[in-house]
Amino acid sequence: MNAYAKLSGSLKLIAVMLTLLAGQTVYAQNRGLESEFMMDLTLELGQQMNAGETMIGPISGGSFSGPGIQGEVLPGGADWMTMSDGHNNLDVRIALETSDGDIIYMTYTGILQMTENPADGYWTVAISFNTASGEYDWMNHIVAVGKGAFVDGNVVYDIYRIL
Repeated sequence: MNAYAKLSGSLKLIAVMLTLLAGQTVYAQNRGLESEFMMDLTLELGQQMNAGETMIGPISGGSFSGPGIQGEVLPGGADWMTMSDGHNNLDVRIALETSDGDIIYMTYTGILQMTENPADGYWTVAISFNTASGEYDWMNHIVAVGKGAFVDGNVVYDIYRIL
């Protein structure tokens, strides 16, 4: 008689559950992460304001463009960058207006990666969208990430949708 056959009913159930969970864990660890390009985003910055550990960078405008979506960044958003203990956190909130007139609220948080040359610094971000638009409702239901850098005095991001 094998070891499994000697187990009581409750122990057999536990053994089966652990076996299934172990298989799921291995599966999740081996899936990898897939993404697809969503858009380029360019932010025009206003004069930064120093608020102690937090720098506030008003967003004065910009543009975005990708497969099936394009438009302008509306003035009035801002980038709150908190600097403490050797790391920099971003908290950005902006409004996008698509070329067909729909409004999309975009917010993201992230980490600024500093380098010896500040012009070579970059940041990685996790992005959420919110819109009442039926055409762009799909954006309410996705996870997106981006990587940004300074280009010609603007902040420029490549944004990807996680599949």
